[in-house]
Amino acid sequence: MKKTVLATLALAMSAIMPLPAQVNELQKSSCKEFGAFNIFASDTSALLISLDDALNSALSNNIALNVENYRPQISETVVEKEKARFDPALTAELSGSERVGKSLSQLGRLNDSISNTTNAAVSLDQLSTSGTRTSVELSNSRSRSATTNDLYATRLGLTLEHPLRRGAGRTVNLISLRKAELDLDWSEFELQGFVLSLAARVETLYWQYYLRLRQLEIVSESLELAKRQREETGRRIEAGSIAESEAAAAEAEVALRYEDLINAESQAVTAAVALLRAINHDSENFWKLRPELTDAPLLRHPDELNLDSHLQIALQKRPELAQARLLSKKDALDIVQSENGLLPKLDFFATIGKSGYSKALDRSASFDDSGSYDISAGLVYEISRGRRAARAEVKRARTSRAMRLESIKNLEQIVKEDVIKAFIEVKRTIQQMTATAATSQKQLEKLRVEEVKFNVGKTTAFQVAQAQRDLTAAKIAEVKAAVDYTNAIIELFRADGSLLERNRIALEPQ
Repeated sequence: MKKTVLATLALAMSAIMPLPAQVNELQKSSCKEFGAFNIFASDTSALLISLDDALNSALSNNIALNVENYRPQISETVVEKEKARFDPALTAELSGSERVGKSLSQLGRLNDSISNTTNAAVSLDQLSTSGTRTSVELSNSRSRSATTNDLYATRLGLTLEHPLRRGAGRTVNLISLRKAELDLDWSEFELQGFVLSLAARVETLYWQYYLRLRQLEIVSESLELAKRQREETGRRIEAGSIAESEAAAAEAEVALRYEDLINAESQAVTAAVALLRAINHDSENFWKLRPELTDAPLLRHPDELNLDSHLQIALQKRPELAQARLLSKKDALDIVQSENGLLPKLDFFATIGKSGYSKALDRSASFDDSGSYDISAGLVYEISRGRRAARAEVKRARTSRAMRLESIKNLEQIVKEDVIKAFIEVKRTIQQMTATAATSQKQLEKLRVEEVKFNVGKTTAFQVAQAQRDLTAAKIAEVKAAVDYTNAIIELFRADGSLLERNRIALEPQ
């Protein structure tokens, strides 16, 4: 089986067109100041990150991914262990014994009894995939006593054991190996699912940080606008064209903008830290270098989106479904194994050997006609009455298999629901972008009208501040809609399992 590693990455963005100018414009100045929340080591140096860079760095350095990469390697060791069951095994043995005692002669005398024996043996044993166990053994022994000379015996023997019913055949004997291989495939799909989620998360974090930076920029501009409005209100109060009570509304609006700025700074730094940890460019000090983005959201043509196509892709590519199908294959192997357990045990065995004897070691291995031989063969039969345990195991395996098949159908429905929800969200965000863009334009016109009316004394500073606040909210909503659309596309491609392929991320054999 294969061991997976991460291949090179190149982001594929085909059939794209830019968003409206106010959203698509790259952020020249990415808000280097984050107020009291600035945790970065330097304001002058930044980590320039494109979306490609973020994905490449995460796939190379993310610690959680490094942990997941070990799982297929661990599963592969189990496969090798199962294969080792069919490897030949060489066994060697050397032993010696000596006995000193007394014996009674026919004349009634008590004599010394001394015997000395040395044994040496080497054997080669192997189990075949059909279930046959073959053993070849070569042994030699030397024996002597106080009354006899050395006697050497050499034996060459062959032993065969072969199951005729239970445990017979490659299908049964390879079940444990097949299960280990399926477990390896399962771990590889698990890694693929993790990489799929990680890629989606990194892209989402990238655009989330983009949104927070744009939000911080818009809030900062709104604060400056509120300050200018406060100064204008002060000048008009000094000129006597408006009442002094208008100053309170202008001051309150500036204070409110400061509150919004504090929240925006905090959210931007939090989003930056989340992105930095995901890409993990520096394991020890991942948070110290301020990230600066070089990409802006891009809009794919809506006519690329087809629900039926995404549903079909999801059924083929979602790692969870592939894992469930592998488990179903394991259940099928369990059925084969349990049905084999219903069979009675009927094993054939045979042993044949040729022995040679001599007073000299080298002559004992001649195996001439003066030697001897041994041969034995037979059958071993065994069956339990009722075979209740075996029948129960078969029933369990078949029930588990039926349950697994139903669970796969249920999982397919869940996957389809995920794709449909993601597809609907894409359609919603498309409409939302159009609506927020129109709202932003209307709020800009509203602010201009309120400023003109304020200049001629026909409205209050509060009304102008409210219009400024509405415009700020509309701008943020417009950027958020664009980012939401981008994230919805990412979620759709994650839901149908094609995100890695679209980003040219592959798990390849090493």
